[in-house]
Amino acid sequence: MGKPSDSDSDTPRRHHSAVLDEPSRPVARPLDMQRSRLIIIAVLASLCACGQSGAGPVLTVAGTETIVLPRADQPKVHRPTLERLKREAASSGRPLEEVVKRYATRVAATSSPKPTDFEGYDPAVTDPDVVIDGIPYAELADLGAIAESEGISYEEAIDRFGSQSADSRVIDSLAAEFPEEISGVRYVDDQRGLRVGFKGAIPTRAIELARTLPMEVTLIGGKGFSAAELRRAQDTVVSWLRSRPEVATLMAHPDDETGHVTVTVQPKVMPDDAEEFKRGLHLPQPDNPRITVEVTLSAESIAVRPQ
Repeated sequence: MGKPSDSDSDTPRRHHSAVLDEPSRPVARPLDMQRSRLIIIAVLASLCACGQSGAGPVLTVAGTETIVLPRADQPKVHRPTLERLKREAASSGRPLEEVVKRYATRVAATSSPKPTDFEGYDPAVTDPDVVIDGIPYAELADLGAIAESEGISYEEAIDRFGSQSADSRVIDSLAAEFPEEISGVRYVDDQRGLRVGFKGAIPTRAIELARTLPMEVTLIGGKGFSAAELRRAQDTVVSWLRSRPEVATLMAHPDDETGHVTVTVQPKVMPDDAEEFKRGLHLPQPDNPRITVEVTLSAESIAVRPQ
């Protein structure tokens, strides 16, 4: 999607579309951005990638409305200390990750002492308790591992993942304020954009919250289902299948883009007629007709066994 002209740069772009969305990366929604969770977010984003940027054709169903907040009009990330450290790394020839660690260690050494009497404290392995441009050093340290796993530079890892603590607060606010309306939230374009869906019309408050994010945000209204409804539909089907004596193992996957729940079932005895077997399961139908459930059979174990 091209950059808006100067005349309409302050107005979110609205689209009414009858085409289907391209698949995109599921959003990771960290709450406290713990170190291990930050790494998991990056790994999941990489493993689940199955589409192009959210700035391309928007995947929506007939009758939905799309509002695009271009990145050029969103708040800019301001990281003066990290920018200075980047210049220092370039001039000294040292890796940026090393320069950041040296800076954090110096700051920690001159700051007010923090408690060090907790169990497991080891100054040799404990990261400095320092925040740089709003990012805790512990997260900056984890970004080194993410850069290595993603095959990108440390600088790019900071650019792509450094704002997730702040982003998560906005995402949590959206989920808290619209628990029965929000249909899904996911990062797109290698974490550089966000797509947010709603069961009905896009709330004005959601647009206000989205305008605080330093990335392009695509809001899609009129999807016809909420994430809560999708989760309830999945839980109902899974609970039902767990009670069926002919089911050995099962696994369910909800798609918050389409409202489709795919359930893979391993029968205890693989039937000759798969369709007859599936009809015999007598699956409960979702309360919301916009949510659909599909069962596929597998001769292999799915690992999740009925209780």
